Amino acid sequence: MDSKPIFEIETRTIEQTDRCNKCHSCLHDPDFQLCSIDFVAGDGEVLLMYGNSGCTECSYKRPFGSGSVCACPIRREIKLKYQR
Repeated sequence: MDSKPIFEIETRTIEQTDRCNKCHSCLHDPDFQLCSIDFVAGDGEVLLMYGNSGCTECSYKRPFGSGSVCACPIRREIKLKYQR
């Protein structure tokens, strides 16, 4: 059963997100918890997460200092388009 996407994301962005181990659940599952982005730098090029971001076992999460960097193309587009 195909459901209407929660977020309208560019097809190219979805194709770039080829390492998603959650099967792009953020786009279709209303109960999916997005990771918490605490700071955006570089015109949206860098998404920083501190503390408990809610993002676990994600192949796009990378340790950085006392926090993490989110390198997920879909998450970046959601943050920039929807401020979520």
